[in-house]
Amino acid sequence: METNSDHLMSKLSPSVPARPLRLLVLDVDGTLLTADKRMLPEVKAAVRDVVTAGLEVALATGRMYPAVRPWIEELGLRTPQICNNGADIVDPASGRFLLNLVLDSGVATRVLAFGREAGVTLAAFSGPRVLAPVHTPDHYLIERNNEPVEVIPEQDFYSVAFTTEKLLFLDQAHPERLTQLRDQLLAQFNHHRPLPFSVEITEPGILNVCHPQACKAEALRHLCEILKVPLAAVAAIGDSDNDAGMLAIAGLGIAMGNATPPTLAQADVVVPDNEHAGVVTAIRQYILSIH
Repeated sequence: METNSDHLMSKLSPSVPARPLRLLVLDVDGTLLTADKRMLPEVKAAVRDVVTAGLEVALATGRMYPAVRPWIEELGLRTPQICNNGADIVDPASGRFLLNLVLDSGVATRVLAFGREAGVTLAAFSGPRVLAPVHTPDHYLIERNNEPVEVIPEQDFYSVAFTTEKLLFLDQAHPERLTQLRDQLLAQFNHHRPLPFSVEITEPGILNVCHPQACKAEALRHLCEILKVPLAAVAAIGDSDNDAGMLAIAGLGIAMGNATPPTLAQADVVVPDNEHAGVVTAIRQYILSIH
């Protein structure tokens, strides 16, 4: 009987059919970056080689655009970029938003009230700002991602006097608690069909709530329409649950060795983990070789 380990190993060196590729989409945390949030020099060089080869290259990240703009500039990316977990698509040349999905203010108010009642650390992403009613150690989870938190008066925060792309529940000490909070939040809205938001655990300790159509897979579809690139000509690389959908619809879905089970299940191939430059293997072995 084949074990999960056997299945993973079988994906490390598969026979992948050649296909023309025109767009590479890369997750950031856990894929492009190591656990300590560094981009290895060999990873930078490999991504630049993809740009030089003439492919479009886009990041697809849960981070807001200003948090990844330095890497976009360093890598020389000119393709529109997917940010805020698919709520935004931003043109690097102009800074213009080609897609900007915000939560309904009434829904955001209810979600924030739920979070306040649960006693969880909160953050709201509003354009270039990350807002909170109070600063806590849990905010380290996003501030390490170049997303500094701005404290605003509590009454302003809970009245949602701002446009919100996404809300975060944060728990650094007990990340497993967020699974229970996610299920409780879904139960509170179970009479809504369709649900008025999407909710995912995007990293350990981070629960993400955003517009119901804001996800990396839908943003990738939208980006392909903008670029006039078929999904079959897309290679997507990721590691987290929120990457699984885009790997499933891409012509070539590549999971990192550190990927979660849902993401591994949707991958055509698996490469080494982010600590061992798996992106380089993906680019050299599967992308540039069949471009």
